[in-house]
Amino acid sequence: MYEMGRGQTMTTLFTDIQQFTTWRNEIPKHDTVGFVPTMGALHGGHISLMQRARSECDHVVVSIYVNALQFNSLNDFSKYPRTESVDFELCAQVGVDSVLVPLQSDMFISDSPNLLSPSKEAEAFEGTDRPGHFSGVVTVVDRLFAVVQPTAAYFGLKDYQQVAVIRNMATTLHPRIDIRPCDTMRETDGLAMSSRNRFLTETARASAGLIPLALSTAIAHWRNGCRDASEVTAIARSIFDRDASIELQYLSIVKDGTMDQVEAVSERDSIIAAVVIDGIRLIDNMQFSNA
Repeated sequence: MYEMGRGQTMTTLFTDIQQFTTWRNEIPKHDTVGFVPTMGALHGGHISLMQRARSECDHVVVSIYVNALQFNSLNDFSKYPRTESVDFELCAQVGVDSVLVPLQSDMFISDSPNLLSPSKEAEAFEGTDRPGHFSGVVTVVDRLFAVVQPTAAYFGLKDYQQVAVIRNMATTLHPRIDIRPCDTMRETDGLAMSSRNRFLTETARASAGLIPLALSTAIAHWRNGCRDASEVTAIARSIFDRDASIELQYLSIVKDGTMDQVEAVSERDSIIAAVVIDGIRLIDNMQFSNA
């Protein structure tokens, strides 16, 4: 356990779940607890989640756990950036009450835990391109929810499909937890903030700027009166086609809060995309009414 003071708030680092549970049990029952689950390598998007939780809840907990269960290769898992000391400093600056960095041995008794089955929202898109990914996500989030027992949990909408899958899991297994999706934070050129952005070369980073351009151009076409989903996505596809280094994995328009593809676009629908640039996989989405 480690503590760092920031103004009126003392931020405590827990690596032991039992010690964290003791701290959690001391919180008065009527107090609200906001929870931000992360895998570390924190950036402005994570900070915005913490700030919202701080503004809405009496106590804020951030977890940092690089979840091996959601990676499709050990190589990707080993390459994921670990920046725990920097991450803790950022949490302290925001005024987070506690940071939970659990050991795998504390999270799961077995090295091969039983995986939860995610909802149908996990079947396509990321679920197709990354088999088993969402089973790993919901298994770990379920465990973290059981440990933290939050009033509300905050997730960035950049991971649109993940939010849909976790919301369904929580409805079934943790109905008292309020899932609060938060707007995607973006760089100055519109690229969605992501821990993966740090791996982009200068050339790849320039190409990545076409992602928000493609999505926003499609939305502009919709605002000009086009409602046909295939035509709207074709406009976005034409932007991606400008750069041969961009491998488009999927591009679609889905109904609000679901992964159901639509034929006629309405304002609460979202356009979603996944691309690979120079070996780095990036995802993004925009809602037609908010872009």
